[in-house]
Amino acid sequence: SRGINAEYGGEPNVQAKAAEFGVPQGRIIFSNVAPKEEHVRRGRVADVCLDTPLCNGHTTGMDMLWSGTPMITMVGDSLASRVAASQLTTLGCPELVATNFKQYEDIAVTLGNNPQELKAMKQKVRLARATSPLFNIKEFCTHLERVYERVWSNYQENKTGDHVTDLTLRTLPSDRMLCTEPFLRPVSPDEYYQLIGQSNNSQQQYRANYPAYSWKGE
Repeated sequence: SRGINAEYGGEPNVQAKAAEFGVPQGRIIFSNVAPKEEHVRRGRVADVCLDTPLCNGHTTGMDMLWSGTPMITMVGDSLASRVAASQLTTLGCPELVATNFKQYEDIAVTLGNNPQELKAMKQKVRLARATSPLFNIKEFCTHLERVYERVWSNYQENKTGDHVTDLTLRTLPSDRMLCTEPFLRPVSPDEYYQLIGQSNNSQQQYRANYPAYSWKGE
């Protein structure tokens, strides 16, 4: 097993809890925070990613799937506990989504004890990266734009709020457009903190906490 090195006693706490279940200390390897590309590449070291059920891996889940590593999750009731299930369903791998702890364990044990099945699942995940909508940013943005368009159209027509499921593209007349010019643009860290009303001290504290990242050229 692999984990990210954490402060405030995270590593010894995990090791101690694992020891209670008879897991030798050497079976759990902690790694330091790394740049994004290295972080994704080393995800390939793992055979399977065991997602945390109560609060799923959001960006972490995407990173693991992009590395081609199968991820097992258990769907919950909250948004935070359903993200990984949405990712896997969109990827075309719903068989990795469990509905209870027993099923979660069974999926992990099956992949762990069957090298050929694990190999096939890894191959499926890797191939799906290029064919499923999960990593198709252009399609995602198009769908999101259609949702915004439909929501605005419903508002203009005084319709009551409801789930937006019909993404049929409809072009609004120019006089009904929400915005007639681009309104999203990159902002510098300094401007960002001004926009959200925080002092520069917050920015300096953030950079002090994460000295491994380069802040040059901003």
